[in-house]
Amino acid sequence: MSPPWANLAGMAIGGPLYGVYFVLYVSSTYLLVRRSAGAHAGPLYRSVIFIAGLVLFLAVTANFFLSVIRPFLGFIGHPAAPGAFFDDNSQITTTVQNIFASLAVLISDGIIIYRLWVVWGRNKYVIVLPCLTLLGLLIALILTVETTTHVDDISLDKGLTPGLVFTLTTNLYSTGFISWKIWHITKASSSVTGSNLRDLLTIIVESAAIYTVWAVFYIVTHQINSNVQFIALIPLPSVAGIANALIQSRIGLGKAIERTVPSGRSYSVSNSSNPPPLRFTTNGPQGNEATAIGRSDLTELKPMSL
Repeated sequence: MSPPWANLAGMAIGGPLYGVYFVLYVSSTYLLVRRSAGAHAGPLYRSVIFIAGLVLFLAVTANFFLSVIRPFLGFIGHPAAPGAFFDDNSQITTTVQNIFASLAVLISDGIIIYRLWVVWGRNKYVIVLPCLTLLGLLIALILTVETTTHVDDISLDKGLTPGLVFTLTTNLYSTGFISWKIWHITKASSSVTGSNLRDLLTIIVESAAIYTVWAVFYIVTHQINSNVQFIALIPLPSVAGIANALIQSRIGLGKAIERTVPSGRSYSVSNSSNPPPLRFTTNGPQGNEATAIGRSDLTELKPMSL
């Protein structure tokens, strides 16, 4: 498959995926705004999840816009030799698109690291590895953007494969630890609230699996130097956006169970239409704390003194 047709195929696949992401993002934003009007919710402009999601949406949208514009520039602006246009990585549209794609991947990884930090009671040690892989990803993406402006053969770009390995490591590590923490805290009442818990874990795992599988698809096609890699690369930011929007949609729906685990380990389940967030206690230097997880992610899940 030639680069022009691979770019067209990437746009054809990326269009519906961006449409899915757009619907999920708008829906989750509406739900978050509605929940922010609650008495216990903080303002949206102070929510890391909301702000990061907004920047991610802008980056993914800009990337998709350029993925639509570039085929027109190639086939209409260079009808005699569209292949030369798509092979020319010095094109300003290529550089800008690479920048927005890199920004989308970085923000997506940053969001999941932040979520990991919150769920683990703001434990800074648990995020050491993903922070290092995020730093490695940043360096690899800078090298990629800089290198692709000077080489025509994308296989010569040595930053792409390490960058994808870093982002895979970040997502696998963070998703695994988030899922384990929630399961460990709530396993005592799984017989009562198992279905809701399974729904939450399913969304966490499946949303990460979507991005992971797509990233592996890109790594394989890049390693064999196939032009099919453009089909995987162009929609990649949209897939990253979907992975995060699925979680944010779940948060906005407010379907989390409420479980308070004080020192006496008593449990309660709320069946109200707008239940409070899931909470658990940890013993820290300042005494017992209850940390809200789940739907209160909108308010950045700040610890609350009991």
